[in-house]
Amino acid sequence: MSRISVTASATALMAGTALLAGAALVAAPAASATPAAGGGPARGPHGLDRKVRAAADRLVADGAPGVIVMTRRGGRVSHVTAGVSDKATGAPMDHRLLFRIASVTKSFTSTVVLQLAAERRLSLDDTVDRWLPGAVAGHGNDGSKITIRQLLAQTSGLNDYTPDPRVMSDPARAWTPEELVAIAMEKPPLYAPGTDWNYSNTNYILAGMIIERATGRSVGTEFQRRIFTPLRLRHTSYPTADPSFPGRYVHGYYYDYGDVSTQISPSSARTSGGIVSTVDDVARFHRALFTGRLLPAKQMRELRNVRPVDDDGIVEDYGLGVARIKFSCGYAWGHDGGFPGYRTWTYTSADGRSQAVITYNESKLEYDKTFRTDLTKAADTAFCA
Repeated sequence: MSRISVTASATALMAGTALLAGAALVAAPAASATPAAGGGPARGPHGLDRKVRAAADRLVADGAPGVIVMTRRGGRVSHVTAGVSDKATGAPMDHRLLFRIASVTKSFTSTVVLQLAAERRLSLDDTVDRWLPGAVAGHGNDGSKITIRQLLAQTSGLNDYTPDPRVMSDPARAWTPEELVAIAMEKPPLYAPGTDWNYSNTNYILAGMIIERATGRSVGTEFQRRIFTPLRLRHTSYPTADPSFPGRYVHGYYYDYGDVSTQISPSSARTSGGIVSTVDDVARFHRALFTGRLLPAKQMRELRNVRPVDDDGIVEDYGLGVARIKFSCGYAWGHDGGFPGYRTWTYTSADGRSQAVITYNESKLEYDKTFRTDLTKAADTAFCA
């Protein structure tokens, strides 16, 4: 679940199952910077780390409980952390902790679909009905007129299921993909397929269903054999319904409900936003993807076929499950994601030499103007400085 309507979701939660409020915020420790294993000594106080450290401190001062910023310059990887990963205990933020990457998952889903296209297991010009007959129907929705390419490009015209109050009114419910798609089918399409753009998690739930139909295996199995294992993403997993974490994790905070880290089933996100990972694993995946290690040239061209969009204030060029973002030093590729309690932003240069991943653990900052201004500056510093 990414770029969720946090206002709608908060309202739904208030009307549904009450979640426990978190403990009072403890004093945040000073930001720290550490090199990656084997990356040599941390850079000095006058280098990139100093600038990133100041930016991370500012985000904590603006209200984020904790922040992780991973940066790469060539072979040198560094991590800056600020604030806490757990308000109740005061445990400091740590770059090795797991978190929900939310719609950064879409880049994984799109990659698998494009690999299947390269293997001629499916075509991006196939209609949804070709693989999922009857799944997209009713109220003017027509799967015979929507292609797989349009799903990945967010140009299908289908409504997003995530703002519906039912999705968050029972946070622990295990949703099936079919149930999530059915919610979106209750409304007519926003436009004819291919004629406009809107961000809809429904598209990527359908893409995941197509992966399973085309391969005869679960999406989790395909993620593991095609991406997690080959890239040695040892801290990355794809839970479908279990809200727990398979290791130490960042605690995520959601409005007045406090710590909701393990109270919301990832089944409401699935292939639109269900993956759990770390900043280093996410960066490793995106570096492999954008430098052409995972897809042939033809599919890379499809991936990078972008159109300019403004998604609720996020201005970028959107391709097939990836986005191109303009910075002061040029362009970066990546995707952002938001799940209750978690927000992540990822940036990778086309040659893979420059990277930045920023993640923090508070949802209520989504529309805070001061925070968003400082976040924009932090992202430019982390990617360009």
